[in-house]
Amino acid sequence: MKSVLETYQAQAAAAGWAVLFDPDLHFDWAEFKDLVQLWRDLRGAAALPAREAMTARRLKGLLPNIALYERFTTPNGEYRHRVRLEGMRFVRIYGTHTGQVVQDFLSPENAARFCGGLDTTLAAMAPLRFLARTDSADKNFLSAEFCTMPLADNQGRPSMVMVCVQFSAVPWETYLEEAKVRLAQAKSLASAARESVLSTAI
Repeated sequence: MKSVLETYQAQAAAAGWAVLFDPDLHFDWAEFKDLVQLWRDLRGAAALPAREAMTARRLKGLLPNIALYERFTTPNGEYRHRVRLEGMRFVRIYGTHTGQVVQDFLSPENAARFCGGLDTTLAAMAPLRFLARTDSADKNFLSAEFCTMPLADNQGRPSMVMVCVQFSAVPWETYLEEAKVRLAQAKSLASAARESVLSTAI
């Protein structure tokens, strides 16, 4: 998975995307941690949990924050991503696009960034964390934390990504700097905890 994540980071840096990628899942929004644990519980011994397993009952109050995307291949071999489900918070920010192809309603630059995250999630076969500026049609002043999770379709293929989002009205530059500070603190605490476990084991 390391090469997959490095490829995304290199692509993001080269394109200058307004995004911060955290594959270690140091979430700010506590609900994301429970969502990732649900994903792991539903996966069991399989490579991925099935889309059908992510029921409305299990997702409970998160449904307004959730969208579902399905990747398919065009006749000329290119990936496209269709919107299968949109919660109301997605609709308020991005508009209603259920049934549409992402590349058809986003600009090429924004589609590349957004779908790059979906493709990276499917390649990683694991939940991922992204922080990004929204860059919707008229609301690019918002910032957001995303939890993306790959799912299997009804034929067992890794073709679907569930995205859960928590939006923030904090301007992106400020949001990013504050997030970097929290991320550095979280990594420091995690490192200290690992060192403590190691010294105890020795």
